[in-house]
Formats: sequence, C-alpha cells, structure tokens
Amino acid sequence: NRHLTEVQSAALPAERSREAAHRYVLGVYELLARLLDAFPDVLLEGCSGGGGRFDPAMLYYSPQIWTSDDTDAIERLSIQAGTSLAYPLSAMGAHVSVCPNHQTGRVTPMQTRGNAALFGTFGYELDLTKLSEEDKQTVRRQVEEYKRYSGLIMHGDFYRLADADENGAYTVWQVVGKDRAQTLVAYFRTRALINEYDPLVRLRGLDPAAKYRVETTGAVLGGDTLMNAGLVMPGVWGDFQSVLIPLTRMD
Repeated sequence: NRHLTEVQSAALPAERSREAAHRYVLGVYELLARLLDAFPDVLLEGCSGGGGRFDPAMLYYSPQIWTSDDTDAIERLSIQAGTSLAYPLSAMGAHVSVCPNHQTGRVTPMQTRGNAALFGTFGYELDLTKLSEEDKQTVRRQVEEYKRYSGLIMHGDFYRLADADENGAYTVWQVVGKDRAQTLVAYFRTRALINEYDPLVRLRGLDPAAKYRVETTGAVLGGDTLMNAGLVMPGVWGDFQSVLIPLTRMD
C-alpha cells in the first residue's frame, strides 16, 4: 500500500529510467492475470498498491476496490460521489465503521453510516459484540435492505442530485433500474439549519408517462411531476441524519 517513489532500474539505461514505474504496473497486471487464471473463482479487492487506488485497467482483475481508508460516513459522501464520476457503484468498497469514527471523531447514527455504505459494496468493519442492542437491530435491518436493493444499486443508473459540498446542508443520491420500474433515493442531511424548508429535489431517469408510489408515504406521483416539479425530502432533525426513499412504478 505504498506508492512508488524514487524509482530506478539497474536493467535500464539512465535515459530510460522513468519507464520503471510503468513497467512495474504492467508486472502487477501480469501477476494478477496469472493468479486469476489459476484461481478464477477468487474475488480480489484492490487497494492503494501498484498503479494507485483506482485505475480502469485494474477493474479487469479486481472489480472491487477499497475506495478510501477514510471510513467516516459524512466524508464518504464526497469521496464516493467523486469516485462515481468515473467508476460504477459496484466497484466501490464501502463499509460501516465504528462510532465515534476513529479518524475524525465524528458521531454519526448507524442508519446514516449504513445508508452511505449501501451505495457501494456494503459491509461492516467493527466489533459487533460492542454494539448496543438497538444498533444490532439496525444492522439486521440494513442487511435486509442491502439484499433488497443490491441488484438495483449494482446495476442501475446512479444520479448525484444534490451535493452538500455545494449547498452546505444536504446530499441526495438516486439509483434507477434499467427498466425504470424501481428507484431508490437517499437523502443525507449533513447540517441542520434553523427555519429551513425541506428541500424539493428533481428526480432523474424515470418514465415520464408512469405513476410512481413513494413507499415511505404512500403518495402516488407521475414520473413527469417527480422529474420536473420534484420530490420534497422528508423532514429530519439534527446533523448527519439520512433517509432512504424507495419509489415503485405502478404498472
């Protein structure tokens, strides 16, 4: 997990010494190809060694890459959104970590940590025996949610609808199935504001001629309405809160 520095090669003349780093990465690819030829059922997760944390060629050998050693859920909103500009959610290693976070000290609800990790490969890296009974129940629910939505998240179209780095208060993500029958919206309220209206967010990728049921409220709205007028995000209280909003097309 160490980036190469001051790379030289005794096998190359001085004027070609800069080839060494590139040749090293090609060697990494060759080694991985040999391993996967011998053990085709092994899933390799990439990290920060070799050609850096992410590069497109590495996905051929390692379709899952640890997105960042920064596991703080609020930090991950920016990290995963930025990574999604070039890589699919299915490639992003994302886990629920301890609270307070061991890197930032931030106290974030288990629900929000799980919702952030859901938009990636999803997992846990913490001591389950130290969790409260309430958090254990949340883990059980989150695992069920992952089983329910993993196909949609891994294979659907991902939209970054709002970014807390830009508006200062909330992030909204959406995944839509290829058949546009199901969509999942995630609303992350990173900063509570006084006398602030619940944001109205325009959805993307829906069937404009279809009706969709908002599963959290039972409301039925047209796809055209949701994309042009928008969907009001649910009211939440406090920093670092989040809500999942599933919508289903009414056929």
